[in-house]
Amino acid sequence: MPSSQVLEVSVGLIFIYLVVSTVCSGIKELIARALNMRATTLENAVRNLLADPQGSITSKIIQNHLIAGTEDPGAKPPYISSRNFALSLFDVIAPVKPGEPRTVQDLKNGIGNLPDPRVSKALLGLLDSAQQDVDLARLRVENWYDDAMERVSGAYKRRAQVWIAVLGLGLCVGLNVDSLMIIRELWNDEALRTSVAAEAQKQAEAPQAMDKCKDKDPLNCVTASIRSANMPPIGWAGDGVRALPESSGWLWKVLGILISSVAVAMGAPFWFDLLNKVVNLRFTGTPPPDSRQPASN
Repeated sequence: MPSSQVLEVSVGLIFIYLVVSTVCSGIKELIARALNMRATTLENAVRNLLADPQGSITSKIIQNHLIAGTEDPGAKPPYISSRNFALSLFDVIAPVKPGEPRTVQDLKNGIGNLPDPRVSKALLGLLDSAQQDVDLARLRVENWYDDAMERVSGAYKRRAQVWIAVLGLGLCVGLNVDSLMIIRELWNDEALRTSVAAEAQKQAEAPQAMDKCKDKDPLNCVTASIRSANMPPIGWAGDGVRALPESSGWLWKVLGILISSVAVAMGAPFWFDLLNKVVNLRFTGTPPPDSRQPASN
């Protein structure tokens, strides 16, 4: 097989995976915003961190102006910095007295108001290590919060990956994104292959085109990228390559869609990085001759 043809087919297939992955990510973000998933996940994480099942302490922290002042009135924050969390927690357990600086002892006295003795014990250990330095105590609490949020972030990303996998399967079935069919069409149609490869190169050189879809309707935005090139046959039709297969062809159809679904589940960042590498490989020219060698007569 000609190496350039293989590379063009690879570029085209990777580009299609990137487009569908981006659509899935966009739909997932719309769902997350509609359900307020980030803010809910954060609030639950803070409640778990403070062992606050009733949410009384958590609500006071979220309502602190350091945090609430960064959001629209009544909206819950999808993100809280470690510094604002620590300062808000200090305000809850040991409110500042007019004209008196807050001390570590004040914080220790206020820890008894927390609902769970395990959390109180953990915070007392952090404060003891601060050696009466309030700023150092804040840093200790910030690190405690950051460690917890790192685990929460990992769990959220895993759930998001499941969402993308489910959405990817649905899109691949609904749009007939059959990897085997696409490879066959790209291989047999030079004009189609060249067009898709050119569009893929354009996206690799201008990634902001995909980024713009984050603030718009992602489905319509990314569909425009598909329509900008003469894309392979995607979607179902009554005849031709997009038609429903005969009984003997269903196995290959299911296999092709499953391959696409697994690929899409790997996420848009993965395919964008791979697209850049393959595009660079495809368009790498012949290296110039070594200037140290004499020119042939």
